[in-house]
Amino acid sequence: MSFFPPLSIADAIDKIDYNQYLLPAIQRDFVWSSGKIEMLFDSLMQQYPIGSMLLWRVDGNNTQNQRFYGILKKFRERFLNRSEEVDTKNLPSFEVVLDGQQRLTALYLGLKGSYAYHEYNLAWKDNEYSIPTRYLYLNLKYKKDSSKDLNDSDDDRKYEFLFLKPSEVINEDGNNWFKVGDILGIRGMAQLNSYCKKHEIEDQDAQEILSRLHDIIHLEKLIHYYLEKGSDFTRALDIFIRINSGGINLSYSDLVMSTTISGWMDLDARKEINGLVDEIVKEYGFAVNKDLILRTYLILYNDDIKFRVSNFSIKNAKDFESKWDNIRKAIKEVFQLIVDFGYAPKTLTSLNALLPIIYYLYKTDKVKDFHKKVVYKDDRAIIKKWLHVVLLHQIFGGQAEGVLKAIRDTLKKEIAKSPAAFPAAAIAKRLSKTNKSINVDKEFVENLLYTQKENRYAFPILALLYPNLKYKDGDFNLDHCHPISNFNEKKLKLNNIQLTDSNREYFTDPEYFNSIINLQMLDGNENKSKGAKELTDWVSANNINKKKYYFPNDLNFSSFDKFAKQRQVILTVKLMEELKF
Repeated sequence: MSFFPPLSIADAIDKIDYNQYLLPAIQRDFVWSSGKIEMLFDSLMQQYPIGSMLLWRVDGNNTQNQRFYGILKKFRERFLNRSEEVDTKNLPSFEVVLDGQQRLTALYLGLKGSYAYHEYNLAWKDNEYSIPTRYLYLNLKYKKDSSKDLNDSDDDRKYEFLFLKPSEVINEDGNNWFKVGDILGIRGMAQLNSYCKKHEIEDQDAQEILSRLHDIIHLEKLIHYYLEKGSDFTRALDIFIRINSGGINLSYSDLVMSTTISGWMDLDARKEINGLVDEIVKEYGFAVNKDLILRTYLILYNDDIKFRVSNFSIKNAKDFESKWDNIRKAIKEVFQLIVDFGYAPKTLTSLNALLPIIYYLYKTDKVKDFHKKVVYKDDRAIIKKWLHVVLLHQIFGGQAEGVLKAIRDTLKKEIAKSPAAFPAAAIAKRLSKTNKSINVDKEFVENLLYTQKENRYAFPILALLYPNLKYKDGDFNLDHCHPISNFNEKKLKLNNIQLTDSNREYFTDPEYFNSIINLQMLDGNENKSKGAKELTDWVSANNINKKKYYFPNDLNFSSFDKFAKQRQVILTVKLMEELKF
C-alpha cells in the first residue's frame, strides 16, 4: 500500500463522473446531514485537514464476480440514499473507495448534485412539496470575524454555506448567494475576473471569498489517499473491515452483507434486500433497514442469531438466496398484518417484535394472505394480543438476541407439536423463567394507566381495551372521555369546581386527565359525534353502553375525582385479564 500524490477536488469530481471512483457492495448508504456537508466546505475554506482516503485499484478484467456502485449523485431523504450499480465490463481499471465514501459523496452533492431533505411537519411523500430539492450556496457577503464573535455561539463556522431551495435564493438584506457548483466552470483567474465583472461582484471581500473557493476546488491538492494495488478481494475486504468496524455510522450488517452479496449467484443481493427495505418504507411507512432482513434469515435458519461474520458464510448466503422469495413474502405479510392491527411507525416501538411473527408464518406455511383469510381469524387475534403485550413489557430493549432466541426456540418446539395457532401461552411460560417475563401484577397494570395520550404505548393499551374497532381501515381515534379543554382554571371556575386537598390533583394533574384513566378509543363516527361534548351529554344522546366503555355510573364533570378513582379500578381488572396468557 502506497501514499500517492494528492489530487484537487475538481479532479476527484471528474473521476466520479467517469466511473474511476466506485464503491464496493459492502459500502453503507450515505448518512451525512446537510449541515455536516456545509461544515465540510467551511473546513476546506478554513484550510482544515479533512482526512485521507483509502482506495483499491481493480483491473476491470479481474473483478472476481464482484459488484461495484457509483458515488451517489442526488440525495433525497429516505427515498434516495444509495448508489446505482455500475457495469464495469468496459472499464479497463478503476479505483474502489474503501475509506472516504461519505466525504467524496458530500463533495459531489455540494458541487454537482443536490440534497433534498424533509420539510418539518409535512407528510413523508416523495415529491417536491414534502421533500424539496436543495443546492449548496455560499453567501459572498458573509464572513465571520472571529475576533468580534467569540461569544456569539458555539458554531465555529467562518463562512455561510447553506443548502437552499431555488425559491430561497434571494439576494437582499446583505446577502449575495453563489451556487457552489458554478465554481467548476470557472477555471483560472481570467475566468474568475470575467465572472465577477459579469455578475457585478465588486465588493473586495466577496471577490476574496469567491477566489478562495476557486483555489480549494481547482488549485489546491486536498484529496490525499493511499492506494492498495493488490488484486485479492479478500485482502481488500479485510482492510475495509479493520478500518470501518469501529465507526459510529457503520452498521455491522454492512459488514456481513458483503458475504451475502458474494454468495448470491443468480440474484443481486444488494438490489433485492435494499429493494425490500424501500418497498416497506414506501408502502407502509416504517423506516426499516437491512439489519431486520438479515436478522430474519438468522432467526429462520441459523442457531446463533447474533451478527457475526461467521454466521454469514458463502454456504449460508447461497441458502439465503434459494429461499429469498418466500422470506421476502413473509416479511411483507407481517408488515401488512401489523398495519391492519392499527400500528404505525410512531406506535410500533420495536421492530424486533415482528421477527417471531415472521418466523411463525414462514415455518407454518401461512404466509399467503394470512392478514385477511377468514380461516386465520382466531390466529390473528392471538398474535395481535401477543404483540400488544410484549411491546408494553418492552422486552426487546437492550440486547435483544437472548430473548429472541428463547422465543424462536419455543416457536420451533411448539410448531413441531402443532402448527394450528401461535403459541403465545408457551412463549409466556418460557419467558417467565428469564428476566424478560411478560407476566403481570397489579402494580405493573396500575402504572400503565398513567400512560399519557401522546406516549407511544398509549395505542397498544387502548387497543387491548377496545379490540373490536376497525383498526385495519385506520378508523380509530384516541379520545379524552372528559374533554381536556375542561381542565384549565377558567373552565373549572365556570363549572363551579371547588378545588380541595382531596380532589385538586385529579383536576390539575395530567397524570389523571390526560392518561389512560381519562382516555377511550373511538371509531371515526363516534369521535365526530363526541367532539368536545360533555361526557354526560354524549352518553345520553347516543345511548352509550357504560360497561362497554368502562365508565362508572357518575359521569358528571364535577365528580371527575370519583370518576378517575372508579375507572382506575375497572380498567385495572380488565387489563389484568387482557394481559394474561
